[in-house]
Amino acid sequence: MSAVYKETVVAKTGLKVPVYASGKAAQSKYDPEREALSFGQETDGAAFAVIIGVAGGYQIKSFLNKNPGCKILAIENTTEDLDFLKKNIPCVAGLYQNKSVIFRAAEEEGGIESALLQNYFPAHHGALTILSLRSWVQETQDGHHKIAQRIQSALKEISADYSTQAHFGRLWTKNIFCNLMALKKMQESEQNEIQFDKSVLRKTAAVIAAGPSLDKSACEILNNREKYFVIATDTALKIFSRKKIKVDAVVSIDAQHLSADHFNGAAIEDAIFVLDLAGNPSIAKFALQKKAKALFADSGHPLVSFAGNFCKRSFLKLNSGGGTVAVCAVDFARKIGFKKIKIFGADFGYSQGKAYAKGSYLDDLYGAAQDKTQNAETSFCRLMFRTELEKNARGFLQSPTLRRYQKSMETFLGDWKWKDFIYEWEDKASPEIEASFCNGMDFPALSKAIEGVAQKIEQEEDLTANEALILPEMAYWRKKLENLGQNKISTKEIKKLALKSIILYNKLI
Repeated sequence: MSAVYKETVVAKTGLKVPVYASGKAAQSKYDPEREALSFGQETDGAAFAVIIGVAGGYQIKSFLNKNPGCKILAIENTTEDLDFLKKNIPCVAGLYQNKSVIFRAAEEEGGIESALLQNYFPAHHGALTILSLRSWVQETQDGHHKIAQRIQSALKEISADYSTQAHFGRLWTKNIFCNLMALKKMQESEQNEIQFDKSVLRKTAAVIAAGPSLDKSACEILNNREKYFVIATDTALKIFSRKKIKVDAVVSIDAQHLSADHFNGAAIEDAIFVLDLAGNPSIAKFALQKKAKALFADSGHPLVSFAGNFCKRSFLKLNSGGGTVAVCAVDFARKIGFKKIKIFGADFGYSQGKAYAKGSYLDDLYGAAQDKTQNAETSFCRLMFRTELEKNARGFLQSPTLRRYQKSMETFLGDWKWKDFIYEWEDKASPEIEASFCNGMDFPALSKAIEGVAQKIEQEEDLTANEALILPEMAYWRKKLENLGQNKISTKEIKKLALKSIILYNKLI
């Protein structure tokens, strides 16, 4: 990329204006500040804006005056351009001192995307405003088009995350506090004190997903059970129960009520429950009733991470791989110290023309609902063909969601070997890990801290680290109100609604 600007001229009002390489002034040579008053006229109330083309910065300054408190991502062509503007235009130099303005050069690989991902939160900021300086677009048409594409790419990722938060935000909050109550009872009965013997860690950890290939590969575990420490994902638990294969641990991260169905009728004698603190609380209650050992984990919810600060040992942080329980189970195996891991049934596709291995919870669900006109096979076909399918490199069909899950898993695994539907990993160089876990949470201190943070959030105008604790809950309320046609509701009001929920649930612990 080449620099856009070559020099500056002085306007009639005495202000400096940059000049493009073509010789054209970027802004008015008579009164650039007055010209800037019309920039973004119809965007009053914006909380986050992307402005493409910095030039003299007068349009950015004007926009901030009309939208006080707005966060701005200002994009220029090159770092050289930004340095030139900062050095030669006092208005731009002043904007660099403003904490509300973030500058990025388009030539910086990933810079625009990371700035948006790290700073733009729809739950807090609402809709994103995107504006371009007209003269800049005319000067760099191809560059502007590429920047617009990069912004849309980042927004697609942000939108997916926001949609998930909006859908689950309220449920996650409720689940976290319900699971904290279960943890409190477990702590009293020492159900969360777990020790992994070093002789156990010398075994191979077998992580069990529920893909169709498990029908065949499960025989390897059944015939060599003593070699493996079996870690089942919740979707595979019932499958192994029906095959009479004992599991040593089961991992569950799903917040929805359906995840509890995986445990109905499943054999879980002496199994360790590894549960996301934001996951379905029915499973924790089930573990409590069975007096089973339970280990709560943190897969990324900010409120869970905050609560972990009040434990003698914080919650085990597990990578959820974009909601993929198999990734979480593999990360659990690595974090507790296994040097050899094999993954069975992680097909991420319809490898044998079906969705799951035989004996999954869907067999029960679809079997119970079938009749003469709509049998279980009809329901499975509807599940598999609800979106357009593509054949992957391994020769079987995948949906876009399963393709995304596979990419997430393989990005996490790195250079693992894959053969006949089994992933395999061995790390002889990994350090010894202290494989003992006991959270020892100070519940009174946690409850008091949540009260204090809630008060701070209510008083703070700008987005802070404190508010991150309630962003998923805020996403839920913003989306709900938008669906009701209340698009103009302020962030302050959304904060109040989210805080009301947090304060109410906090009384339970």
